Amino acid sequence: MTEPSTNSPHPLIYTYQQAAFDRMCAIARAFIYTNFDRLPIKPRGNLFLVAPSGSGKTHLAHAVARSMNLEFMPISVSEWVVMGASQRSAPTTWPTIWQFLIHSANKEGCLIFLDELDKIGRHNQGDWIRFQTTEVFSLLDRRIPKNLNDLEGDKISDSRISDAETVLNTKTLIVAGGAFQEIWDTPPAIGFGTMPEISVQVPDLKRLSQYIPLELSRRFGSQLVTLPQLQKADYHDMLNRILPSLPTHWRLLFEKLACAGIPEAIRLAQGPRFFEEILLEVAVQERLEISSPLQPQPSILSPDMEIAPT
Repeated sequence: MTEPSTNSPHPLIYTYQQAAFDRMCAIARAFIYTNFDRLPIKPRGNLFLVAPSGSGKTHLAHAVARSMNLEFMPISVSEWVVMGASQRSAPTTWPTIWQFLIHSANKEGCLIFLDELDKIGRHNQGDWIRFQTTEVFSLLDRRIPKNLNDLEGDKISDSRISDAETVLNTKTLIVAGGAFQEIWDTPPAIGFGTMPEISVQVPDLKRLSQYIPLELSRRFGSQLVTLPQLQKADYHDMLNRILPSLPTHWRLLFEKLACAGIPEAIRLAQGPRFFEEILLEVAVQERLEISSPLQPQPSILSPDMEIAPT
């Protein structure tokens, strides 16, 4: 398999995300474009992305896929529907994964983003949770369940399951995301006076095993990819990256509203979504100033403008 050209659209990456983006792209290239067939061992392409809420995990995973021309599939553990759960309105998850892998068979490769992995094992261990955990483990072990039906309810042949399993094992990077918010949250100050700033220790796999089942943490390498907890300087860096892409007559109001709201955005850990809210407010203010609001107005946003979602 040949590596994709460098003409892929380059997504917007903020400074605090750059190191994680570069590392994830490097791992994706090594795993997808290296042939390990003749070696006695093969690396497991499961990558753990740990970052506080609002720091842009989904955007980062999608950005890696876009920059490398990889097909992208986001899955949330909290929305995973186990096989046989026909009474639920949403389709079961494994047939959806199988269909995605078959669709990706002739593509450069693919990236599956398994979000909210820190939710596994947090609550009661009823049958639903046990079935869900087993199915997630199968994905991380690169095994597609047998006796699988497609989304229409028809049985998938063993050969078609094998075809999808080949894609899963040879050119699929699995990125798992988790917030582990307890690690990042700063404890409240006790007593009088000013409490010195507390530096948050970057989590490692051993610490994460306090929150998730040990057998889950062992399905990842010890080298985690992390994003930092956003500070004031990070928000101002994002602001400075966004402003040049805005229409000229929007910049002053956008900068004014953003600067005023950054302290609250830090308190609420909003991350990049804070600027999405500011963008909408600027557009609202413009519409309110239009003398004839019933007259449709063309959009003034440039088609290539992008603000990173969360």
